Amino acid sequence: MGFLMALRRPSIAWLWVSQVLSSMGDYLYNLAVIWIAVRTAGSGAGIVAAAEAASQLVFGLLGGVYADRWDRRAVMVVVDIIRAGTVGLIAILALSGAIQFWELVAAAIIIGSLGSLFEPALQASLPTLAGDVPTLQATNGLMDVTTRLARALGPSMAGLLVLFMPLAQFFTLDAVSYIISSLAILSLGRHVIWKDTERIPATAGIKGIWSDIRGAITLVSRHKPLSWAISLNGVMNLAWSASFVIGVPLLVNQVLKSNVGALGLIIGAYGVGNVISNLVMGSVHVRRPIPIIFVGKIVVGLGFMVLAWTHSLPLAVLASAGAAFGGPMGDITMLTIMQTELPVAQLGKVYSLRMVLANVGASLGLLIAVPMFAHLSVMAGISICAALMIVLGVIGLFRFGLFYRHPVDSDLAPEA
Repeated sequence: MGFLMALRRPSIAWLWVSQVLSSMGDYLYNLAVIWIAVRTAGSGAGIVAAAEAASQLVFGLLGGVYADRWDRRAVMVVVDIIRAGTVGLIAILALSGAIQFWELVAAAIIIGSLGSLFEPALQASLPTLAGDVPTLQATNGLMDVTTRLARALGPSMAGLLVLFMPLAQFFTLDAVSYIISSLAILSLGRHVIWKDTERIPATAGIKGIWSDIRGAITLVSRHKPLSWAISLNGVMNLAWSASFVIGVPLLVNQVLKSNVGALGLIIGAYGVGNVISNLVMGSVHVRRPIPIIFVGKIVVGLGFMVLAWTHSLPLAVLASAGAAFGGPMGDITMLTIMQTELPVAQLGKVYSLRMVLANVGASLGLLIAVPMFAHLSVMAGISICAALMIVLGVIGLFRFGLFYRHPVDSDLAPEA
């Protein structure tokens, strides 16, 4: 299998393990910070989550610009060290009982903004780390599954840990995970190309930043299949967040007449479906990647359509797992196309562009869900979102065809 081939490389295996631990640390951090914020500010705890999300949007494109300008290895190590120090300070304050609400907000802004720098740098480093397309596709699958594993294992892990340590120590574990991540990246050495030495020097100031962002947008717009995929992905996230984050809990409560345990089963099934799809997509050779992206959207939409009209918990669980299978079909394939068909020196900005559009779509979906489910039944609201997902996939297939195969001149993209 492709995953096993990638993991046989010590550099990829060590990096992946460190990112799994970091994702689990992030899960513990989020759990602890929200719980402490609730106890400190009640319903105002939402400000902490909003602060982190807003910082990701504000600094999203800037992160990609500087991930491409600077040495990516140095960027990731420094970011991890600063995040470790920030979360470690929160741990000290929480253990001393002196933590204040504004400190949680400040930490959320720092963590969110630095994540916008780390992720583009990581994604832009994977092509040279992998070396060939099959290994790159498998590595993308590994990296994509890290957060999904954390979500799947996080609840049981947190429930066990809280029996042996105070909640504030969750911050300590997250800080340690960042240190492990920085050490793993340092261990990769200098044999990996961390910066494009032939890159034309960037213009300083706001004008230079805007020039870099505009150049990335122009580059993506010239790659018609990728520009369609990235744009439709933003709309896809709108429909997904409205239907899954808000719609599914309402479905469990109002239609299935069940409790939070049933909600956990449906969410867990989605995580299982994601992981299975990751294993498949990271192991198979995709000959026609563009159609796979849009087929993945249709798979997600069909799963949600079944979920919307079910009155049975077992069927809801199966529908959730089936819908989840389509997510990595689009995500992993899209990342591989970006990394193999675009200049390496532009990958950070292009990844940031995709990330920002996805985050904007998800945020709008949460906002739209409030009036939508206030005026429509849960089944109708989820059905509309599911239909939109299916339509997006059909539009992509209609535009490029089921057997579309974008020409590629080489296994990996040339340097800029």
